[in-house]
Amino acid sequence: MTVKQSTTDVLSAALHVREAARRAVGSTAGADTVLTALSAVIDHDHASLSRWDPLRRRHLTLAGSYPAGATRYIENRLHDDPAFSLIRYSADTTRWWHDVPGAVRRTSTGLHAVLDPLGVEDGVAQCLFAADGRYVGILNVSTTRKRCDQPAVRAVMTLLGECLAAVTDPLLGPRSSGGPGGPGDAVGSSCAVLVPQDADAAPVVLSGEPLPGLTDAGSPLAALVRRTAARRGAPDTVLVPYRKWTLELHLTRQDAGTVAVCRTVARPSALSPRELEVLAELTRGRTNREIADRLFLSPRTVATHIEHILAKLDVPNRAAAAGRAVAWGLEPAS
Repeated sequence: MTVKQSTTDVLSAALHVREAARRAVGSTAGADTVLTALSAVIDHDHASLSRWDPLRRRHLTLAGSYPAGATRYIENRLHDDPAFSLIRYSADTTRWWHDVPGAVRRTSTGLHAVLDPLGVEDGVAQCLFAADGRYVGILNVSTTRKRCDQPAVRAVMTLLGECLAAVTDPLLGPRSSGGPGGPGDAVGSSCAVLVPQDADAAPVVLSGEPLPGLTDAGSPLAALVRRTAARRGAPDTVLVPYRKWTLELHLTRQDAGTVAVCRTVARPSALSPRELEVLAELTRGRTNREIADRLFLSPRTVATHIEHILAKLDVPNRAAAAGRAVAWGLEPAS
């Protein structure tokens, strides 16, 4: 017999879930700890926390205790289930077992062919969304007890949606430090794209309005993301002079490619757009003639730009300037 929890017990357990979720954000591990903490809110028999992969159009299990067949269904077919549409587009993005309408229950393979054979009597499915509206994953919880949806539990599960979404969001994670920009330097809103490893595959927009060229398979920016992720690893943050903008790209790896969160930032050290381009070329050890050829300038003009760069950075030579730029994460756009 299941002992009914007091509201105080439920709230206390929810705080532990929130703390476990906070620790799991941006980590390759920790989702199991979140589900363990959640068991004090709902004494479940099966549970899973899954991330949505927009490129492969499937869910990826971060942690779970469902049998293999149920897990395969969640990962590969759940997003096409009528019950999923009901949950994703409901006002609170949550649906409890006993709240599923009969018509949906009869047409849902997940309910009658996957969960019913497990002896499920109650539970909840909760679609998880990032603050910018992106769908990032789903929590599934099932129990063979008669009911687990007491009012306090229903309330805290809704409140836990934000922190659970943070665990599944591939865009959240530790950021590099030490770059020239900061929150006050941003001069434009951010966007996020998933850049596939395949150079012929077009990037997938995850959020925001991407800059021109960021969504083209063969664009210099897409190539830069692939090249940087392969050479420097991820997570990492790079600074790129691109057309009229100075871009900060925060890179994190995902199974299918690299997620790039892009924002425009102020140019460091009062450098002009052209000076920043020349400085980026210096990080590659290029000569004045090589830089001139790449930027369609004369060698004399390149030399003048370098003089201005040394003065603005207050460094004695081009090697020191290049070292400062490398510390910023500065990269040429192509």
